[in-house]
Amino acid sequence: MNKSIEPFDFPELPDEAVMAINDFLEEFYRCFQNHYFAQMHRYEQAQRASNPPRDPMPESDPPF
Repeated sequence: MNKSIEPFDFPELPDEAVMAINDFLEEFYRCFQNHYFAQMHRYEQAQRASNPPRDPMPESDPPF
């Protein structure tokens, strides 16, 4: 039984309400990112430093 589980049960809303909520969420997200940019950047840099990317092609293997 493969049933998709929706994390939210959204009610039906008028078009105007949907657009107002959408505009609010976009503005909230923009303000959040602007305010916390330095912290998010610092966190991402620390994650990259602790998990360096792997070399996609080890030197010991010939290319062909």
